[in-house]
Amino acid sequence: MKATLLLKNGRIRTLDEKGTITEALVVLGDRIVAVGSNRDMAVLAGRGTERLDLGGRTVLPGFIDTHEHLSDFAEMTLEVDVSPDRIKSLGELLEAIRLEGDRLPRGEWIRASLYDDTKMEEGRLLTRDDLDTVAPRHPVIVEHVSGHWGIVNSEALARGGIEETHPDPPGGRLGRDSATGRLSGQLVETALFRFAYESMSREPVVVPPFAPGVRKQAVVKASGVLNSAGITSVTDALVSPSYVTTYLDMAADGSLPLRVNLLISCFFLEDLEKLGLSGRWGNESVRSTGVKIILDGAIAGRTAALREGYADDREDHGVLVIEEQDTLDKLVDRIHRLGYQACIHANGDMAIEMALDAIERSQKAFLREDPRHRIEHCTIVNEAILEKMRRLGAMAIPFGSYVWQHGEKLTRCYGPERIPMMFAHRSFLERGIKVAGSSDHPCGLHEPLLGIQTMVTRQASSGEVLGPNQKITVEEAMKMYTAYAAYASFEEKIKGVLKPGRLADMVVLAEDPWEVDPSLLGGIGVDMTILGGRVVYARS
Repeated sequence: MKATLLLKNGRIRTLDEKGTITEALVVLGDRIVAVGSNRDMAVLAGRGTERLDLGGRTVLPGFIDTHEHLSDFAEMTLEVDVSPDRIKSLGELLEAIRLEGDRLPRGEWIRASLYDDTKMEEGRLLTRDDLDTVAPRHPVIVEHVSGHWGIVNSEALARGGIEETHPDPPGGRLGRDSATGRLSGQLVETALFRFAYESMSREPVVVPPFAPGVRKQAVVKASGVLNSAGITSVTDALVSPSYVTTYLDMAADGSLPLRVNLLISCFFLEDLEKLGLSGRWGNESVRSTGVKIILDGAIAGRTAALREGYADDREDHGVLVIEEQDTLDKLVDRIHRLGYQACIHANGDMAIEMALDAIERSQKAFLREDPRHRIEHCTIVNEAILEKMRRLGAMAIPFGSYVWQHGEKLTRCYGPERIPMMFAHRSFLERGIKVAGSSDHPCGLHEPLLGIQTMVTRQASSGEVLGPNQKITVEEAMKMYTAYAAYASFEEKIKGVLKPGRLADMVVLAEDPWEVDPSLLGGIGVDMTILGGRVVYARS
């Protein structure tokens, strides 16, 4: 049988164990069948083979983001964008809310996302009173860029049944005015999750979910953005049952332009147990290998759980969403016994230590070979944490571009003594800890090339270099978004490198990253993205 696609005249970096670089590649159906010279590969291409002349451009395995929130990002395409790229002040933010209120019928929800309080000109938090002024006829929710807290107005509080005397929920907080004690409209951690996140509540949430048809269209639109950055696979790191259905439906009808690995929210672990649905189910389009636990807060949201407290307030140790070690131990044990990866969101050292203790206890109680439990984000580490991760075989899934995106606030919040052990890519590699690249998008920036640039340079957008001891090479950073990322979801035998038998998932770049100034890696053009031998994005 003859090939269906021939790539020729390229610089094809396979990223295999030998570091093979060749000039041509042949695809049959959705698989690579051969790599080699133009002459040798041409023999395999017969009549009907699509031929793509690369003109010397570089081809790599398609990028894999091991911690992306595709379902959240899809819904954000339906919301008001108040990100720092568009909004510089509270005045601009409130005007955007007012305009959305003028557009919508009275009483409908106004939803906005990606608000970053640290980048507003006024230097203060948004409040419910601000929102009441510009949208008195609508319930309003404005989510922080971290995804771990948000601000709502009085109408939204009323719809949620939250009154002035309402107590803080376990693992969360209701913001209050420091002078009067009145609710400020801020919902932190579980207070927000139970209010707005379908994936984090077994009860109906206050903010109504979007309709299934609307969601599917939004996923297609959001996937197109990721395709344009060279992404062919993601792990959606917090999925509700309704989105499991959405993804499976889209895979069945051929409308899903990405491969998606699902981390099911631990809130629905009981349902998986009742079904007897053990880990690593699905196929090459949609699969599930893990169950997600959120243990602490956010780095950008300043709620990560820290042993020594924050640099600018040592009394503030952040937020533990699960406060008792015994509760966490039992939850991890159930996930472990069901055959899933326990994928534990833990940013601060206090949370990471708790997560590792739980993993150790579950493995001692019920030995599993190569469970590949993951510490999602795994931001602030120390020597004891690194040694324990190595011994347990726990994976690290740190942010790729957070130094670039949030560098200006890291030293102020966490102190110069912690910076050298934050996003510790070099330390993980040196100690033999499996580590993969991730964005945490839309909380983080989605472009893998920017993440790779940041890991190589450790340079913030302000120009400051933070923790240069954690710099890694271009080769190492590329593998974190390809081969190592495939390993993170037990897919190292089907993707992540370009070799015969692997899925034909590829990205075509305008320049060779190994030949570019490292500070310019994020600006390399993505010319084409290929999924299973089919072009899903081409730059005009």
